[in-house]
Amino acid sequence: MFGAAVAFLQALPATSMAAGADTLLQRAVILASFFVGAALFVRDHLSGKLTTGKALGYMLFGGMLLRVYYVLFYDILTLQNDTGTYTGFGTDGVNIGHLGYIEYIYKFFKLPDMDPYEVFGYFHPPVHHIIEALWLTVQRLIGVQEALAFENLQVPTLIYSGLCMLVMLHILLECGAKGKRLLLGMLLFCFQPRMMILAGSVNNDILALLLLLTTIWRTLAWIRDKSYKNTVLLALSLGFAMITKLNTAICAITVAFVFVICLISAMRSKNLVLIRDTLIKEALFTVICAPIGLSFILRNLIVYGKKPGLPTQGTGSVMYMGNYAPWEIVGIPMPWDLRIDFPFHPISAEACHNGWVILFQTAMFAEGYPADLGEALRAMAGIAYVAAIIVAVVSSVVFIASCAGKVFGRSEKSQEERLSFGFLLATFVLMLVSFVLYLLKYPYTCSGDFRYMAATLVFVSLGFSWLWPEESGGIFARALRFAMGTAMAASLIFAGLVILCWQI
Repeated sequence: MFGAAVAFLQALPATSMAAGADTLLQRAVILASFFVGAALFVRDHLSGKLTTGKALGYMLFGGMLLRVYYVLFYDILTLQNDTGTYTGFGTDGVNIGHLGYIEYIYKFFKLPDMDPYEVFGYFHPPVHHIIEALWLTVQRLIGVQEALAFENLQVPTLIYSGLCMLVMLHILLECGAKGKRLLLGMLLFCFQPRMMILAGSVNNDILALLLLLTTIWRTLAWIRDKSYKNTVLLALSLGFAMITKLNTAICAITVAFVFVICLISAMRSKNLVLIRDTLIKEALFTVICAPIGLSFILRNLIVYGKKPGLPTQGTGSVMYMGNYAPWEIVGIPMPWDLRIDFPFHPISAEACHNGWVILFQTAMFAEGYPADLGEALRAMAGIAYVAAIIVAVVSSVVFIASCAGKVFGRSEKSQEERLSFGFLLATFVLMLVSFVLYLLKYPYTCSGDFRYMAATLVFVSLGFSWLWPEESGGIFARALRFAMGTAMAASLIFAGLVILCWQI
């Protein structure tokens, strides 16, 4: 429904920024719509009619509303990554970037038949680009003008970003969240600013994130119920994630960890039927997942003799950080390194070369900064940036400590619960380690972009929701929850206002 509405509104000059809509009118409509929804939310809360289901409905609708407005607000060339160019069906040129990759499939009705490292952006697995090329073809067949058809490439990514909210809801439910914890755990996926920006992206990041989240969800479901259905769904989730973007393979390691633990447990039980069933299901997973997930890698190895990797930009790039010591790149930043007065990513390594600082800057405002921003909005950006760091750090600590306690503590947790929280903990830690190694192997400022770590929102969201136990706790606990709630509200509200009001 939202996707169809956006595809229609993109064509109208009165509602699409790309078609020339009045920016002042757009901002007024955005803010008015959102505040009306917030007012209805508060009204139901005060009247006692706000059930958990109804509150979730408000949050999901509000999250989609912001995504829809963002897609209408920015075109396919704004706040993008490795976008490239396109020249249209009437030309036979091969263009670079994700747009060029999509256009190649759309124009020539085949995957690129050259070395994927010859043209920038073509080294990515092709699932996202095939879907977008098919969407372009469908639009052209029904008479949509080509420029508008390309602008509508944001429609599938809008849908992917919306589905991320629903998958996160399932992850929270698998972790036992309910009531207030369920709502608090959904805040980031509904309103985090980078989730809005990814909704309007044209690259493969948001589809890869959706499939990675689905893999986490299906792993938790498989631990709880090791049925053939869950085995197949998990295999498909991870397989298609890997053929959408290679960095999603990180989850293959922790899924393998789960499988090994389950197999050891089955063997210790000495139950031959259980051992047989476990082996069959894990073999079934491998037979389905491996051919799908490794197909693009094997194709490049066999046809072009190329191993998976990334093309480098050379030491002359302004983004190159290799001239700095490893600790300067991945070390814990000092307060003065955070650049609170200008919380935007400056691109240049000379201006900022600490990966963690870049991570937080791009988590809030992507790889860009406004050309003209008033003092009030700039102050809001600084507050949102600092508040986001506080929320992320505290919630991450809470998540790690809570998971470690549930896995290694003496609590009366079942084996399935221990394995579930062990899987989540291992995945989060592995993502943090891989981020550090990635920065050191490819020392460019763009390597610190939050889009590579967007899946960590799962663990930050869980940690944040776990701050609210069923009991109110002592004064310190209540003060911490108040501070964290305030920080979360400040980060989401102020960052949203900045993104909706700046001019790139």
